[in-house]
Amino acid sequence: MLTHIETFRAFIGTKQRAYAALGCVFLLAAGCSSDPSEPDNGGGSPGVGGAAAGAAHGGGGGVSSAGRAGAGTAGAGASAVGGATGTAGAGGMTAGAGGTLGGTAGSPSGGGGAAGSSGGSGGGVAGGMNTGGASVGGTAGAGGTAGGGGAAAGYCPTTAGAPCNIMPVGDSITEGCCTAPMGGYRIELFRQAVTNQKNITFVGTLTNGPGTVDGQTFPQHHEGHGGWKISQIAGVIDNAISSSKPHIILLKIGTNDINGNDDVANAPTRLGNLIDQICKDAPNALLVVSAIIPTTNDGTNDKVRPYNTAIKQKAEAAAAGGKHVVFVDNYQTFAMSSSYKTALMADGLHPNTAGYAALGAAFYGVISSYLPAK
Repeated sequence: MLTHIETFRAFIGTKQRAYAALGCVFLLAAGCSSDPSEPDNGGGSPGVGGAAAGAAHGGGGGVSSAGRAGAGTAGAGASAVGGATGTAGAGGMTAGAGGTLGGTAGSPSGGGGAAGSSGGSGGGVAGGMNTGGASVGGTAGAGGTAGGGGAAAGYCPTTAGAPCNIMPVGDSITEGCCTAPMGGYRIELFRQAVTNQKNITFVGTLTNGPGTVDGQTFPQHHEGHGGWKISQIAGVIDNAISSSKPHIILLKIGTNDINGNDDVANAPTRLGNLIDQICKDAPNALLVVSAIIPTTNDGTNDKVRPYNTAIKQKAEAAAAGGKHVVFVDNYQTFAMSSSYKTALMADGLHPNTAGYAALGAAFYGVISSYLPAK
């Protein structure tokens, strides 16, 4: 049983590689590239395949390296707890003129590979998540049709030479409720950045957290409002973005809408409108939209899962429309552990220290390739 933060760090590396690979899936249309310094060159060189071995909860896994204008190979997805190793779907890619594309790995739970676009138009994304036993890889989506000019040469939300301004946005889980010291997932995210020599700071209109983490001054700003719902965040986000000027926004909101039975059927619509609002306020920022985590109540989770599916679709639609949006499945970050209710939760809604560490690692895995070095 996972009961301490040290236990979680044993598989953080595997999760980060998988989430980093998934992070580029929805950014292809916006020019996500594993090497922003390389220009398009009329079709490019063949994609470079490869898988890095890694273990998560007892199953071998891997992450494929990105290919340029060609097909990458998908690594094997790691298994869910207690199950056999999942197989990754093929990372199908068809290269368009001047395209910069690569294959993607299976997800930590054995999700299928993602089909990219050709020359900039969107391809399909497929793959299943099985939270019970063995995870089975999904089939790859169909490749997009050839585009007319290729993907943009490397999207980077940060300013050269300056720290990356990260704005964590959400409710009490973003605030860091129910553990001491306050700070929540931001503590582990910052620790990962310090360890990997990345130059970041947190921004927002609120403050809390420890004074230092690993001997470094901890940036305490955030936009996590305890007890708030989607509509309340929408009421303050314009001012928060205007005053804080974030490069990356981490959005995790909706737990109080679902748990409080607040017009649950329209919660995805409210979240979709919030995504549009944030993208309008900060068109050059990277927006990471997170699934909300499971509660300890199975009946509530029956409403959480459809909400998460819908917001994933909202994030994908925004990305397909050219916005810099990615989705991270933090429901699965918790549910992949059969004992998450006792190992990762402090109460019915909030993570404990180990749970916050898992969230921080998942967020870091998605954004790490966009962070500047110190």
